[in-house]
Amino acid sequence: MKLSKTQRLELKKMFGGRCAYCGEILNDRFHADHVEAIYRDKYYPSGMFKPHHDTIDNLFPSCAPCNLFKMTYNIEQFRYELKMQTERAKRSSNNYRTALRFGAIVETQKPIVFYFETYLQNVSESK
Repeated sequence: MKLSKTQRLELKKMFGGRCAYCGEILNDRFHADHVEAIYRDKYYPSGMFKPHHDTIDNLFPSCAPCNLFKMTYNIEQFRYELKMQTERAKRSSNNYRTALRFGAIVETQKPIVFYFETYLQNVSESK
């Protein structure tokens, strides 16, 4: 789906000009993320698997790093993969383990909460 300039502007404003996932302020090169993936695939006639997900209602504004990491994950898979980053880093990065030993990194068991979840909750509570 090709968004018009007006649609892109509206999408960017959706969560106060911030990434739906991490809350970073978006620049003009932000991504329009399909919350439920469309799975682009050249072998399908439409060029994608699940083309019914290619709607404006299924888009969130996203910074490039969040969108690229999310790939085709749904929200709960994305949350899980983010949570696993600490374990992956601990297992495979000597730099991470060293920083952890020296207290430069503090691990927490804090749950992953996406910016859009907090944003929508605050909007709901202010009504």
